[in-house]
Amino acid sequence: MKKDNYSLNGHSLNGVRNIYELSVIKTLEKMIPNFPEFDGCSICIEDVYALVLSRLPATYAHVGSIILNKEVSMKDIEDMVRFSILQVIERPKHPA
Repeated sequence: MKKDNYSLNGHSLNGVRNIYELSVIKTLEKMIPNFPEFDGCSICIEDVYALVLSRLPATYAHVGSIILNKEVSMKDIEDMVRFSILQVIERPKHPA
């Protein structure tokens, strides 16, 4: 499979990330075990991850940047993860 090229004019853009990505991943790791009906396949995990990030304000920074003010609290992320897991359980993109 061809790897996407995140560079422009010889400059890598791999270090530009949504500041909430790691918080969402850590929250997913913590919360998925609370939903035994969630199958945990790669498609469903990716769908939940994408749904959560698409519903949070897009906030990008260079890797290593210091972020002083975050618009979203951990409670907000947990609420969005819960909502997204339930959405994917209700309507998975693959046959049951």
